[in-house]
Amino acid sequence: MLVFLKKIGFILSGFLLLSFLISYGSLWLLRQSHFYKPAYLANGVVQKQFDYIVLGASTGLTTIDTELIDSELDVKGINLAVDDTSLPSQYLMLQHFLAEGKQTDYCILAPNPTNYTTKHDDISDNDYRFLMYIDRPYVYDHFKNFTGFRAHALTLSRWLPTIGVSYYNAEVFYPSLLSVLSPERRNRFDINGNYTYPNYKTPSRPIENFENFPIDFTNNYLKKIKALCQLHDITLICYISPMEGKKAAFDDTEYLIIDHSDVLKDSRYFHDMIHVNTLGRDKASRQLTIDFNKYIITEQ
Repeated sequence: MLVFLKKIGFILSGFLLLSFLISYGSLWLLRQSHFYKPAYLANGVVQKQFDYIVLGASTGLTTIDTELIDSELDVKGINLAVDDTSLPSQYLMLQHFLAEGKQTDYCILAPNPTNYTTKHDDISDNDYRFLMYIDRPYVYDHFKNFTGFRAHALTLSRWLPTIGVSYYNAEVFYPSLLSVLSPERRNRFDINGNYTYPNYKTPSRPIENFENFPIDFTNNYLKKIKALCQLHDITLICYISPMEGKKAAFDDTEYLIIDHSDVLKDSRYFHDMIHVNTLGRDKASRQLTIDFNKYIITEQ
């Protein structure tokens, strides 16, 4: 019986060691890759100084074309927005940007418009994309601030990477293998961090009535983003992305605002209610070029 238990213990120990090595290796490979934006920012973006960056969710990712803005204004920006994230994740991305020794004059914040008013934040679906940097204090602290199984799995991965890699195996383990074959491959964004939804054959329908969409800019992480920007002499601009048939309604606020909630007045520009297609991105980005340039001229 004792011999049997020793064999079981040996096999179990071997399995745990192997799983630890595989998980640690997966995170190491992703940390060397360009696959997710945090790693791309560290490994694929050589430039240190930017005129502006874009933070946000899928709304910022698919609405703002930094290549177009750069060409029109002779500036340099990068889109660091990540889909399925909220303001805590965007605060984390700003911390990561600064931790990589990079700087910017402006930060255009483009979350899902509802997030400006969110009272109780939770961990975002795509926060695992920072898992390869779990040893960094600001990443660990981000996960530690939340409760629930996902947050605990990510937090514990600092010591037992098998937990996080196992839970997010399709999003972490398989991309790490892909990174071996193609380390410069990116996950749904171009070299400038941009992505766009294709133009479907959506019939052209004028949008004549816009329903009020209240926004009060009270989210706690919005305050943290502003404070971090001020600390590093970055001008924060809150961008309200286009919404189909919605018009942002807000009172005077301490934040600088570019409100494009009702800038697109035809359904053919939309992929869904809060996301634009390629046509919508072009039109919204051209208007953003004009409005953003007003801030640049004012501060020159």
